[in-house]
Amino acid sequence: MTDQRFKIMAAVLVLGVTWALPALADDTLSDGDVIMRAMVDEMNRSMELQMEDLEKPYFLQYTVEDTVTYRLAASYGAITTSDRDRSRDFYGRVRVGSYELDNTNFSGGGGGFFGRRGRGGGGGGGGRASLPIQDDYEAIRQAIWSATDDDYKGAVETLTQKRAYMEDKKLTDRPDDFSKVPAAEASEPGAVLAFDKAAWEENLEKISGHFRKYAQVQDSKVQLYAGAGNAYVANSEGTRVRTADTITLLIVSAEVQADDGMKISDSRSYVGDSTADLPPLSKIIDDADALVAELTTAMKAPILEQYTGPVLFDGRAAGQLFREMLAKGVAGRVDPVGTQRRMFEGAESLEKMIGQRILPKSIRVYDDPTTKKVGEKLLFGHYRYDDEGVPARKVDIVVDGKLQDMVMCRVPTKKLSGSNGHGRSAPGGGTPEAAIGCLFIEDEDAIPDAQLKEALIEAAGEAGLEYGLRVASIKAMGIETSQAEMISFFMRRQQGGRQSGLGDPIFVYKVYVDDGREELVRGSEFGAIKARDLKDIIAAGDTPTVYNYIGLGFTGATPRSTIVAPPVLFEELELSKIEQEHDKLPLLKAPLVRAE
Repeated sequence: MTDQRFKIMAAVLVLGVTWALPALADDTLSDGDVIMRAMVDEMNRSMELQMEDLEKPYFLQYTVEDTVTYRLAASYGAITTSDRDRSRDFYGRVRVGSYELDNTNFSGGGGGFFGRRGRGGGGGGGGRASLPIQDDYEAIRQAIWSATDDDYKGAVETLTQKRAYMEDKKLTDRPDDFSKVPAAEASEPGAVLAFDKAAWEENLEKISGHFRKYAQVQDSKVQLYAGAGNAYVANSEGTRVRTADTITLLIVSAEVQADDGMKISDSRSYVGDSTADLPPLSKIIDDADALVAELTTAMKAPILEQYTGPVLFDGRAAGQLFREMLAKGVAGRVDPVGTQRRMFEGAESLEKMIGQRILPKSIRVYDDPTTKKVGEKLLFGHYRYDDEGVPARKVDIVVDGKLQDMVMCRVPTKKLSGSNGHGRSAPGGGTPEAAIGCLFIEDEDAIPDAQLKEALIEAAGEAGLEYGLRVASIKAMGIETSQAEMISFFMRRQQGGRQSGLGDPIFVYKVYVDDGREELVRGSEFGAIKARDLKDIIAAGDTPTVYNYIGLGFTGATPRSTIVAPPVLFEELELSKIEQEHDKLPLLKAPLVRAE
């Protein structure tokens, strides 16, 4: 399965939810025979649901996520959070009508910015319940029955409203609401979490305490999430899938403030199947030192007022670029019936460009969730079955620069139908939607990375510029984003700023034409960038960077994903100074660094 088995963990990451620490329990999860039996038996009975003379369900899907998750956090050498969560959560989906027309994909005619109700879902959002964590067959069925009953009532009501809306608007040109796929069967051994909480509390104290020596760091945090989960999917077509996984995520973040009040933050993240896969403590502390050094340089750097010319994206910035400009657009999704408008234009959907060139002819793009590692790096977007119980598979998206396919769930679009194993739910549950897993970008004409800087200098010189720009990191809204950056992002959106779909650069360097020296600058944002601008890539490197993330957006979190991308050089992009008022500097020095 995808990140279904860690939605509780991800919800903690995104929402900052805190649970009281329960008594320590065994972290070996149930083998799940009782869970699957209760799901299937109640599903078979629920297929006979009927309200008066309205339709019975034509399709049911039940999902159960059985998880144990630890969340630890520390700041300046002290533990701030130490939680353990043991949960078993149920998500149901009742579809009434037919594959051609059912209660999903309907916004109610409200549209608007946040009208996500029907994007692949609708009909009340599905049945949800917290199941007993004991393997009590009758108690589990009771909870599933109650959630399904509520979901069915909402589904028949929504279908009636949808039919009336379509008749009133005379809507006929629309894809089917659902597609058929072969049933799948799989059962993996239950997950076991090996985690030494006391040892890792001590490690977090050491890592976070290291920031005490940096007076310029106003805020820092070290967070660790370790979880194990069994995910169960059963549907009325015969799919019966149980998968098991463990995962660990460590995030080290810091924030500084420039003299003009601008706050600058960044982080380092580490992913593994278990804590044994994380780097040695000494390496993490060295990375923290490097992070502070970069932020310190950035807070003293001059403002970039205006620039139009070649731009090189390398390191994480390349993955962040393709996340914003490509990953969303190649997910095959439909606007729900009744949607009046979209909030943003650009990379929201690229379906209309199928068959057209969207990248240089030498670039190939594919999504392969079945790939677990690149070298020693674990891919966060790896999974074996998606959240609809469909086996994951590789999809060739861009070939010879042309868009030829998209990642798909079971919801058809106007041009594409049939799942290719990419139906994924956001953290916290919900209806599966099309989303990438592990997106790979490759260039058959790639040049050594070292030559890319030379190419940047050459392009800037030909344009008559004193320097070109190299971007090493971009603000990408995710679980590691600081509260200050999150507020700044949404305030600028609300006030009409931030017209670009690409986050602000954190670390951007002037690369001078005369001698190749680099100078860090700050305080800039990208001009309007559309997906079509990807055709302006003039060169790519030969060393890919793995970029793992859980994103955040206006409609919530996104599934955990990975982009593997090489550095890329654009012929011309525009950056300009951010026009925004900043918070004033603190009036007093921080207690930990003030002079005694």
